[in-house]
Amino acid sequence: MPGSLAWAIERFLASPLYNERAETTKRNYRRILDQLRESYGAGLLRDLQPRHVRKIRNDIADKSTTGADIAMSLISALWEFATEQLGLELDADPTHGVKRVHKVAHEHEPWPPELIGRFLREARPSLCWAVKLALYTGQRRSDLVKMKWSQFDGEFIEVRQQKTGASLSIPCHKELRAELESMPRVADTILVGERGAPLTGSSLSVMVQKALRQMGVDGYAIHGLRKNAAVALANAGCRDFEIMAITGHRTLAMVAHYSKGRDQRLHARSAMDKLERAQSGKPKNRTG
Repeated sequence: MPGSLAWAIERFLASPLYNERAETTKRNYRRILDQLRESYGAGLLRDLQPRHVRKIRNDIADKSTTGADIAMSLISALWEFATEQLGLELDADPTHGVKRVHKVAHEHEPWPPELIGRFLREARPSLCWAVKLALYTGQRRSDLVKMKWSQFDGEFIEVRQQKTGASLSIPCHKELRAELESMPRVADTILVGERGAPLTGSSLSVMVQKALRQMGVDGYAIHGLRKNAAVALANAGCRDFEIMAITGHRTLAMVAHYSKGRDQRLHARSAMDKLERAQSGKPKNRTG
């Protein structure tokens, strides 16, 4: 029926909002969308209330809390899609204010500078290359292991993110460029294992954590370096949209989350300097 949840899902699945996402994301979304369509598809979107969303959340959470949270995000996306693209007159998004239920066991923390320095001194070269690649590109482990020499032209590294499908051209920091130019090219991929074979994201994580444990360090993972990259960019004065252009985050909220360790005093001083310059009538500097 026009206006029903199933009707909106059918049109969402045929739209670029769904089809331009990465294959892994599409599979995860399709599984939840099929479940929503089968169990709740006959209901009209205009009748959907927060109490209904909570019931849907709880029903799905019995099998998967992650799936329940994805379902709420998809309902919110369908609500916006139906309003903006399908011309439905709908009230406020019924997912607003409904709590998510999935609990993250732990959050990957950025590495302290002294740990990074120690790792680069003590770990074997192949792992040091992985750490530097993570620090200066801000990419996920799944994207680090897929980077190929053919994607490096001496100035930029071309990346297509596995999770989001986003295509990025990341300028090489001078230290990373020097590192890449000195590295042996033993395979198509930049990062390789001990025997010169390509790595998976999981195998890279295991190798890094093993090296950390040998140093007597626990509680850190290679994904934490993605936060180090975001914080370093923020502390350098980069705006959020500039950080997004490097890390590939799609929302300002995620950029804020990953760069929350930024130096507040540094940015507060910068903000006050800009205010004083504006009120004094002096021209802005190049970065202001």
